[in-house]
Amino acid sequence: MKLKLTVLAAFLCFSSVSFAQKETPVISVQGIGTVTAFPNAAQITLALKFVKPTLKEAILENQKASKEVLTVVKKYAKDTTAIKVSLISTDKLMRWSATAKKEVFSGFESAQTVIFTLTDLNAMQNFTEDIMKTKIYEIQRVSYFHTEGASFIKQAQEIAVADAIDTTKRLAKAAGTKLGKIVYIQTDSSPANSAGTTDDSYNLQTFSKAFTISGVKSSGQLIDFTVPVTLHTEIE
Repeated sequence: MKLKLTVLAAFLCFSSVSFAQKETPVISVQGIGTVTAFPNAAQITLALKFVKPTLKEAILENQKASKEVLTVVKKYAKDTTAIKVSLISTDKLMRWSATAKKEVFSGFESAQTVIFTLTDLNAMQNFTEDIMKTKIYEIQRVSYFHTEGASFIKQAQEIAVADAIDTTKRLAKAAGTKLGKIVYIQTDSSPANSAGTTDDSYNLQTFSKAFTISGVKSSGQLIDFTVPVTLHTEIE
């Protein structure tokens, strides 16, 4: 019985060696593809904020200003249904009094945010001048992007694959090896997530109307749509 078990163990060990798959050597290369473009649209965030003695006054002032802001925004927004308006938030403001040496009531605050997309950057200067005539608190943020970002990502992916293939061929030639088939291609990029944007936090406030409004620049910085691709090719 002991002899049979020994023979069986040896057979199993031999079988595992016989049927193990031989790992094929590969060349692993990362290709990079980049497409650059200036933005052709911008997402603009406007902030409203009012502080009044009573909460009712603060809310009413906010509602009145919001109507004025939306009138201007609808003039420049191509898709008015995409305008996002937050709910009015309220708070009680306190400030430190050096005389009383404690926090004292300063008033009630109402705040609201309006976000929309400007698809004609040539209209940025006119929009800035018109919106600064309203009672907004500030132009909080301008995020520039390109509406064809998904298409640029696809182009960058193709460039990255071509770059990886070219590099693989050069390495194989330098090493004197013969290439087989491509067995692996991987990238983390997707046209659905073409997040090529440039953000400018302007915080352009309207506390004083006495200055000359220069406006927000009508073009963001050049956007790079860059895609890495990993490629594995067999070596024969």
